[in-house]
Amino acid sequence: GFSMGGGMAMHLAYRFHQDLAGVFALSSFLNKDSAVYEALKRNGGVLPELFQCHGTADELVLYSWGEETNKMLKSLGVSTSLHTFPNLNHELNRTEIEELKTWILKKLPIEAEKSNE
Repeated sequence: GFSMGGGMAMHLAYRFHQDLAGVFALSSFLNKDSAVYEALKRNGGVLPELFQCHGTADELVLYSWGEETNKMLKSLGVSTSLHTFPNLNHELNRTEIEELKTWILKKLPIEAEKSNE
């Protein structure tokens, strides 16, 4: 999800649907006292991978908030990747979408890839 949609995606995945293959959060963050962190402290299973992107010039959702979210989730056992986009504000760019597409295609089962050809 993008912005608040990314926050919602992280909440749903890490609190209620830990059987997902992955979660993406673009220009998103979790509050410092998020219920997600509390849920992960009690978790003992395998967690969905997080693909996260954030622009350094984002004035609506600060880059530092996304970076802090990433570090916190990683410390709680989530396999994360944070892709940083210099000078990108609270928006998407082509490179970000292409990296996301590549990540999604790696996550999809082989059958899904064959139907896209």
